[in-house]
Amino acid sequence: MAPVTSVTIVYDADCGLCTRTKDWIGRQDPFVGIGFVASGSAEARSRFPQLPSGELAVVANTGDVWLGNRAWIVCLWALRGYRDLAFRLTSPLLSMMAREAFMVLSKSRSALSSMLGLKSDRELEQELRRVIAPKCQSGPN
Repeated sequence: MAPVTSVTIVYDADCGLCTRTKDWIGRQDPFVGIGFVASGSAEARSRFPQLPSGELAVVANTGDVWLGNRAWIVCLWALRGYRDLAFRLTSPLLSMMAREAFMVLSKSRSALSSMLGLKSDRELEQELRRVIAPKCQSGPN
């Protein structure tokens, strides 16, 4: 079996919590290569047509796929500072708690994003498009 040397994280780009988490992962020291693709995007549909849209997924260079809470654990596994935690979260005692915590966060991600004021990149783009910039006045003051 080939070793995992890189992963692609397929995330919900319409979710503020998800995009902030993606940005946080991108700032961490990776143990393997990490790429990101927005779920439901043309790239995601082209590269990963088998994946359900809107669900966190991680796809390894080996073709292995993890969904939901298992995908989140693989995200942690891919980071130098969190690999030990990822292994701990797979233990029988903690795996059920990790799954339940992920399910609660996942089902509430829109409400949490709103409560915490976390806007997705798409939401920010839409807001900025509605802003009317004042026209510059030329001539002597």
